[in-house]
This record gives sequence, structure tokens and C-alpha cells, in this order.
Amino acid sequence: MRIARIAAGGAVLHARTVGGAAEVGAWVPIEDPYAAFADGRPAADIGEPIPGAEARLLPPAAPTVLVGIAQNRGASERPLPVQAWLKSPRSVVAHGEPVRARRDAGRLVVEAEIAIVIGRDTGDPTAPLLHERNAHEFVLGVTAVDDISYPDRAELDERNFESKGGDGSTPLGPWIDTDASIDDLALALELDGERVRDSSASAMPVPVRESLAYVARWVRLGPGDVVMAGAPLSNHEARPGQTAAVVVGDMRLETPLR
Repeated sequence: MRIARIAAGGAVLHARTVGGAAEVGAWVPIEDPYAAFADGRPAADIGEPIPGAEARLLPPAAPTVLVGIAQNRGASERPLPVQAWLKSPRSVVAHGEPVRARRDAGRLVVEAEIAIVIGRDTGDPTAPLLHERNAHEFVLGVTAVDDISYPDRAELDERNFESKGGDGSTPLGPWIDTDASIDDLALALELDGERVRDSSASAMPVPVRESLAYVARWVRLGPGDVVMAGAPLSNHEARPGQTAAVVVGDMRLETPLR
């Protein structure tokens, strides 16, 4: 199932897609997908289809906790142990929403990443319910994320507060794919329609399961929280005026840079 959040008729709804991956013909409202996930079943339809033109796409999740996995770039850069950092949930924006790049922060880099959307409470971090072997049981699904960054600031800002924390620095979407694998999923980055990076979840030196288990040992995660799994050789310098696209499986997250 492909689960989105939409604004339609003055309400915010969860909805599943109707139509092809490239173009949504309609949205079908569904019940709370997290409650259904906790019950071990797919979310049920609760309304009539809404034409695509009558709804506005929102970020597919509204996380309370947004975690980035650090330095998960390539086999020669494996961090020991796993490293993570927190990012402001207020930085999340939807597919297609223009992002204004800062002119005072140096180089602009776009980073294609796979985002893991948590489906249920991972438990007390001192005795977490989530472990590497059962991590998939806590994942509602995956989506695409663009971790927009200013690496020149990182030289003075090791905690990523300045380099990754600004408004619009976390485009997320367009929807959550509940059938996608967390172990091996294609990942790519395009700029103005040109493919500039090809990678996959299997290229990450720290597997997604290991990253999730690490986070759950230190921070409690709950429904709708998001873990950005890292950029396995999937980042590229960009400039205002370009459109960045992160491709995860058959999902395409586009962000015009202004």
C-alpha cells in the first residue's frame, strides 16, 4: 500500500493512492494507518475517492522524533560504532514544495536517502522491543528524503545544527510504501532530470536494521517518527534554480531549489 497525507475539504487525511506511481489519479481516504499497523492489518478504506486535483499533498509523516544516521556513506567510511543525530521535525516539507537555499552558508548539497517511518512504539531504550532481527516489525514503511545540507558549515558545526537544520531542509515523500524492503532498495539522485547518483540500501556500511536497533537503544521511537538511514554515495552539489529528485524504489520526491 502507498500511504499519503493530504489536505482536502478543510481536513487532513491519510489516504492510499489510486493510479500509477508517476501520477496519482485519486486518493482513497483510509483509517489511521498506525492504529491498523498496531492491530497487524492493512488500513481500511473509510470514504469515497477524492480526485487528485482536489487534494494537496502533505509530508507523508509528521514525526515527533527525526533522526539522521551519520557518516553512512560508503564501505570505506563505516563509522564504529553507529552514529546518529537529531534534526528538527519543523524542517520537513512535502514533495514539490520549493525550498529557498541559504546564500550565507556556503555550498549547497542535496543528499538522497531512504527514510524509515516507524509504525509502533519501540519501547524503553534500556530494554527496547526493537532489535536487528525484528526491526521490520516496527516499520510502517519507507519513503524518500532529501537531507539538504551546507557542508562548509559542518567544519565548524560537528552536530549539524547549522549545516542541516534550516527551514525546508528535509523534503519528505511523496508517500509511504508499506511493501518496500528495508534491506535492499534502489536509491538514486537526479538534478534537472539528469541521473547523478545511483546507490541502494545494501550499499550502506551500516545496514538499516542495525541503525534502527542502535537508535531504539537510546531514544524511544513511536508512530510516525522517521529515521533517515544515511547517504551511501548518493549526494551531489546543487545550486538554486535546479530541481532535485530523490528516487527510492518507484517513489520520486522532487524539490525545486530557489
